Amino acid sequence: MGDIVKTRIAGRVIETGVGLAHRSPRVRGWLLDRMTRHLDASYSEWSSDREILRLHRWFANSLRPFVERLIVERPRAAKAIGRFVYAWARDVARRSRSRAPDRCAPCTVVIEATDRCNLRCPGCYASSTREGSDLPYDLLAELVAQSADMGVTLITISGGEPFMREREDLTLTRLARSFPDLGFLVYTNGTLIDDEIARRLYEVGNIFPAISVEGYQRETDARRGRGCYARTRAVRDLLARHEIMYGFSATVTSRNAELIASDEFIQRRIEEGDLFGWFFLYQPIGRQPDPALMVSAEQRAALREKIYQWRAEGKPIFLGDFWNDGVLSHGCLAGGTRYFHIYANGDISPCVFSPVACGNIRDIVRGTSPYRSLADLVNHHPFFVGFREKQRQIEDYRAPCMLIDHPDLFRELCRQVPFYSAKNMADGYLDGAIAREIDRRAAEWREKIRGLPYLPECVRLAPAEQAMSESAAR
Repeated sequence: MGDIVKTRIAGRVIETGVGLAHRSPRVRGWLLDRMTRHLDASYSEWSSDREILRLHRWFANSLRPFVERLIVERPRAAKAIGRFVYAWARDVARRSRSRAPDRCAPCTVVIEATDRCNLRCPGCYASSTREGSDLPYDLLAELVAQSADMGVTLITISGGEPFMREREDLTLTRLARSFPDLGFLVYTNGTLIDDEIARRLYEVGNIFPAISVEGYQRETDARRGRGCYARTRAVRDLLARHEIMYGFSATVTSRNAELIASDEFIQRRIEEGDLFGWFFLYQPIGRQPDPALMVSAEQRAALREKIYQWRAEGKPIFLGDFWNDGVLSHGCLAGGTRYFHIYANGDISPCVFSPVACGNIRDIVRGTSPYRSLADLVNHHPFFVGFREKQRQIEDYRAPCMLIDHPDLFRELCRQVPFYSAKNMADGYLDGAIAREIDRRAAEWREKIRGLPYLPECVRLAPAEQAMSESAAR
């Protein structure tokens, strides 16, 4: 039986199970056990390292309150997530089997549907404006199909403001309908979502908006414009009424780091219905970057500790810390190792935050590129290959990133291998004032982690592993 048929059958079983779990705590507990074991089995195929497996089991166990809340509050969204978790676990195993030195097996790709935006936030990493580039729908669909063939389960749509495309030609929901077995995480400012769009998101079920916040109302409105926070709060209420799983995206800067790493902040996000959240450290690229906004080592360490603490406490929300989770992800994800990035003009890059390009998907489609497909470029372009080789030189996954933790490695690669600057490359990023500030922050962080435990003290791996074993026995 083919994978697609198996996935569709499993999807129907999951939908039935979630429906019963919504009404019955007993069934809910059974379903959570099954999902946890399914993920655990997939991780066992991914790695044989006992410590890595113990950490993944601890993390999976910490997600149970989030999944239970999802089933209780948004049963329709829970059905989509159940299908997605099944496909994810299937593809973890598939990616593990297909991984080889000359073959990448990413789990996600970040695609800019547009780099146009209805806002003009200072310091925008993507340099978005009201005019710009779009990837045509047919090309987007081709990119999603080629990415899925590489093993991708989660399609991440960024911008610009992706819901500009949804308003214009239903781009997002058309993609979601065409690829029902994939999840679509959409980073958005949230201001363009209305009742009609929310209804369409309800119908497809596999689009998950991540709405940007800078803190509370004062901080968000200061950067994004007066009234943005109130507007996005109303949008959250609208999405909740339509049983859509949504969450937040927070850019952590030297100005808001203490606020965002506070119990009050995460409680506010839970109260406003967020079911997941992503934390991104400010990067000095894009429009008028200010390197002074990069977090200090103390602020980064406090954020790391707090997010692990929230997980250990069983906060009913999925949380991802893009840099500090390097230990959990076993290093940097970029460069095709686990993900890569495509700009709205078609340029292909190792990472959202690496302002370099290695080729353009339009040239590949036209046949004017030396690479035959997206996978061919990601697997064999010298910059991508070199990126992954540099990654393997990084041994301490508390400092996993070449861009802000080991910028010397990134600049060395840029000197060794041809590339061209992407549209959000800032003056001085490689050899000026910005580069010097990145070096200072990188040295500060590498010195800081010398005195930190490899995992925060709140992580209790052995009890989590025991709970997992007891769960499996049941």
